[in-house]
Amino acid sequence: MKREVIGIDLGTRNTVIYSAGRRQVVFNEPTAIALDRKTRQVREIGYLADEIQGKTPYSYQVVYPVRNGMIQDVSLCHEFLLRALNDLDLGRRNFSIVFIAPSRTSQVNRDALTAIGASLFAKDIYIESEAKIAALGVGDMAYAPTATLVVDIGAGYTDIAMVSLGEVVIADSLFIGGEDFDNEIRRYLRSHHHLLVGSKSAEYAKLRVGTVQERMDNRLVEIKGRDTITNLPSSVILSSYELKELFEPLAERIALKVADLLSLVQPELITDLVRNGMLLVGGGAALLGLQEYLEKSLSMPIRRADRPMDAIAGGFLHYIDRLEERKK
Repeated sequence: MKREVIGIDLGTRNTVIYSAGRRQVVFNEPTAIALDRKTRQVREIGYLADEIQGKTPYSYQVVYPVRNGMIQDVSLCHEFLLRALNDLDLGRRNFSIVFIAPSRTSQVNRDALTAIGASLFAKDIYIESEAKIAALGVGDMAYAPTATLVVDIGAGYTDIAMVSLGEVVIADSLFIGGEDFDNEIRRYLRSHHHLLVGSKSAEYAKLRVGTVQERMDNRLVEIKGRDTITNLPSSVILSSYELKELFEPLAERIALKVADLLSLVQPELITDLVRNGMLLVGGGAALLGLQEYLEKSLSMPIRRADRPMDAIAGGFLHYIDRLEERKK
């Protein structure tokens, strides 16, 4: 029987599972687990668990076992993946797992991923840089002898890697991602408007009017929550101009991290980047004006992938195909 290879992106916000046997993504849902507070048994995972976040009765607790790309609870991650992989019927198969992690991940996190893979009875366990897998998924030059720079902005962190001949030349991680933009909105609303809102409301505001665009139309969105003074329901109108002021410092830190990485790159590879530019992928790549902001800050051409959220799935396909070829 042909060995199955599973690619797993155990993300801060979402988990993507790719099956080489089926050559498709078989799971793409929030990395959320609903637990019974008394027994600690898993009641729901994924969409159903995430949907009840903030609305649970006392007997339920919703947990997100991955923060900033780092495993917080090995046993909960095991339970989550066990249920997510249930439809693949791996109990009777010889299979391997390819995990992705931040390029600058700790040995503790690597050991945690290895322990999770072992608990699932995977025969072989591989851990690869997220930005590398994304580069393989969207970079048509990733296997060529030329430099491809990828910046993958996820929910919990931003991963940066330069790839040549299908391998990482240099990489780094910045633990700022989409959730940090959401948290900035929540902090601002609480401190300036004494309004307490949930993470989903903050994300909604970001998607509707969030921007770092230099010239823009001022758009408005109404956000509802609880007044921290009266404890009564209340709402606030947020504008694009307000969010631009909040988001620019975070965008600047991403730009500075990329610039720091480029300062360590050989001149020959920098020449490639002047011609090829940089690829922007991940959910954070959709922030309005971010591509133009980085172009101006880094003085280099920047392309956003046509389907930035699908880069990981495409990368798993190419990586696993090459992995199988090397084993023949």
